[in-house]
Amino acid sequence: MTERLVFQPDAALSLQRGINLIVDAIRPTLGPVTRAVAVSQALDNKPPELLDKGGLIARRISDLPDRDADMGAMLLRQMLWGLYEECGDGTATAAVIFQSIYNDGLQYLAAGGNAMRLREHLRLCLNAILRALDDMTQPVAGKDQLAQLAECICHDRELAEKLGEIFDFIGEHGQLDVRRGHTRAIEHDYMKGMYWRRGAASREMLRGGKETDRIVMNNCAILLSDLDIEGVTDLLPVINMLTRSGAKALLLVGERFSESVINFILANKKPEQFRIVAVKTPGSTDEERRAHLSDMAVMTGAIPLFKAAGDTLATAAGRPKARDGLDPANQPRRSYLGQARQVWVERTLFGLVSDREDQAELTERLADLLEQVEYAMDKDTEAFLRERIGKILGGAAILRIGDALPARMDSRIAIAKETAKSLRRAIRDGIVPGAGLALLACRAALKQAPDPPAADDSDARAAQRLLLRALEAPIRTICFNGGFESAKVAELDGEAPGRGIDIRSGAIVDVMDAGIIDVASVTKAAVRSAVTSAALALTIDVLLHHAQPEETYTP
Repeated sequence: MTERLVFQPDAALSLQRGINLIVDAIRPTLGPVTRAVAVSQALDNKPPELLDKGGLIARRISDLPDRDADMGAMLLRQMLWGLYEECGDGTATAAVIFQSIYNDGLQYLAAGGNAMRLREHLRLCLNAILRALDDMTQPVAGKDQLAQLAECICHDRELAEKLGEIFDFIGEHGQLDVRRGHTRAIEHDYMKGMYWRRGAASREMLRGGKETDRIVMNNCAILLSDLDIEGVTDLLPVINMLTRSGAKALLLVGERFSESVINFILANKKPEQFRIVAVKTPGSTDEERRAHLSDMAVMTGAIPLFKAAGDTLATAAGRPKARDGLDPANQPRRSYLGQARQVWVERTLFGLVSDREDQAELTERLADLLEQVEYAMDKDTEAFLRERIGKILGGAAILRIGDALPARMDSRIAIAKETAKSLRRAIRDGIVPGAGLALLACRAALKQAPDPPAADDSDARAAQRLLLRALEAPIRTICFNGGFESAKVAELDGEAPGRGIDIRSGAIVDVMDAGIIDVASVTKAAVRSAVTSAALALTIDVLLHHAQPEETYTP
């Protein structure tokens, strides 16, 4: 390979070849009646991967033999993968809009249009589209509408009905744990309180309960820490203090437990009189562990012990250290231990039901976390904050997905998790008419923009024409994938607002009543990404190939 420059018109035509290749691979997956894309596996004797998500399909495409076309493909691939990571959906819609704008835009530029002015006018028209989508947005209401939305996303009615019922119960922030089932059916349970993904330090601690590998303790004392609990002598003062007070159970939370401490707990011959269960501090980093402990403290009234602050187990049995600059001698005696109405521990989870009657501190913590979500700088931080909010609110559910084939079971689990993300966004951001109707309806708003393009401003008029055509691309593609001619869209002329095509039957229906809906924020993200990325791609004039490019498969 040699370093090489590619100039116009070859640069634009090369980018177009790569863009069309990616979109043509993704196009069949748009709509409720979709086809799959088979992707060969790298390992021998493995069946091909069957995909119907545009972001995943785009990510599987790399290293095209045509280096010039590969640049166009990778440009679109990066946009689609970013949208997929942000929303989990909307990638096929974004792909066909991008292709329409880029292909038609190239024709306009070849006729003498100005790429930079066209890009600016596309941005201005995009604002009008987003405002129109805002006006169409409605709140999602009830489990039936949630189930309808879930079915539009996952195309699995049984799974959709379960998810609709679950999210009607747990809401936007509630906890949902999706697991492998033990039967062929899809089952779900609701749980009181909140839980964390850490189990008992030893399975033997769970023996003796009513259920196998699960122990439930009522009116349980709780000691919260991120300490390494090494010696039995450190634990004895706490146990003595609890037994003198008449306590019957203790949940001991620590970063690590020595073998001698675990053996000491297991040596208890009278667990019915006093039971101890040890669990590791939840969280994978020091920051996460401190956050979880602080949340548990608000729920239980405990004062966490932190090794960074020099705390030890002896601290829990004595007088609290100075807080807020006060002298410990002048502070009232207050136990570091918290209390929960009920605690349950399994092999991989533990949870609690708070018994605090004073909700002021919980409300204050919740408001603080909600404010932090608004200013979160990255997706991981936002996801962690929303997880903490869900724990404080207390709604939790477990969804067990079963199937006769393990591979199909894993696929349904992955689909359930992606659908759950979209349902949370729908509860938060609302819904719009689906099946491409919302974008088609935006054409009217684009034509009636407050500032219509001047007769002599060809770039502004071209931008409007490009978007009017691009907004039709999703619904035309959906019709084609459903077995209808794309001209079927013409049947909507003269229909009342909100009426669209039910691709499953071919009838003209009220799409909201029929449950054909999309997540508003996903639709807006798809059109925003497609328009801004296509406008940028139209300004590319030169391609530069390095002789030895850095190799990576990350979009």
